Amino acid sequence: MSFEIVTKFESELADFFGSKYAIVLDSCTHGVELSLRYTNAKEISVPKNTYISIPFLANKLNINLNWRDENWVDYYYLTDSVIDAAVLWKRDSYIPNTLMDI
Repeated sequence: MSFEIVTKFESELADFFGSKYAIVLDSCTHGVELSLRYTNAKEISVPKNTYISIPFLANKLNINLNWRDENWVDYYYLTDSVIDAAVLWKRDSYIPNTLMDI
């Protein structure tokens, strides 16, 4: 089995968003989960109008969850370096030195 097509797709996504790398997963929530695990997050802060999977994820990972009032557009920060950008599909929108889950 060749993963050449996946590698090509990831490369094209990275180029589109202006990042050095991209990793393709089955959902943005799983990207957020990997990012939180990778950074060993102990707490996240999320808008009250986020996707329901995010508070469930905090419970699954035993991470403290703080709600905030925020009318977010395109993306929001869960931690200083983890961003939920599930609806952000704009060229060169990558924010350097973050883990953006798109």
